[in-house]
Amino acid sequence: MDDEALLDRCRRGDRDAFTPLVHRYQDELYTMALRLTGNPADAADVVQETFTRAFRSLPRLRGATVRAWLFRVAVNCSHDIHRQRSRRPADPLEDSEGRVLDLPDPGLGPEATVLQRERADAIRIALLALPHDFRVAVVLRDVNQLSYEEMAQALSVPVGTVKSRISRARGLLAAALRQSPAVFPRAEEAW
Repeated sequence: MDDEALLDRCRRGDRDAFTPLVHRYQDELYTMALRLTGNPADAADVVQETFTRAFRSLPRLRGATVRAWLFRVAVNCSHDIHRQRSRRPADPLEDSEGRVLDLPDPGLGPEATVLQRERADAIRIALLALPHDFRVAVVLRDVNQLSYEEMAQALSVPVGTVKSRISRARGLLAAALRQSPAVFPRAEEAW
């Protein structure tokens, strides 16, 4: 069943019709939220709050695609969680350098595991260093693969603004990553 039909059923009081929407979009929303917040617990909170707010707002939704609408709600929830956490930071599942603790991939050797983590950290740091509007744009487009039109709806901005933000974000991200020896080792370091 398509999103609009499920949404219509939800509006008519069928609470079970919301479950397929949750299953359909929870992974995409989590991925976006993780890239915006940099923290798995915060990302999970964003997704939960997104679906709670979305369910409460079903009667008021008009003229937007469900996917773009959910991403808009998730972006707003990410803003809210970021504001809360900046006033009361707490990262119990991170090491002393702020990296989320995770298990290594058993298929990789020790050197490849370390390099993979260093690259992932460099990318995460560069992404989190972007201005918020640029970070949101690049995550929605390059990670979640929203169309320009969906992004414009989700962010309540014109398509031209979306394209501009993506271009500037990619440029800033590329410049930051070019400076990272973990991503682009210098010739003398590679030997």
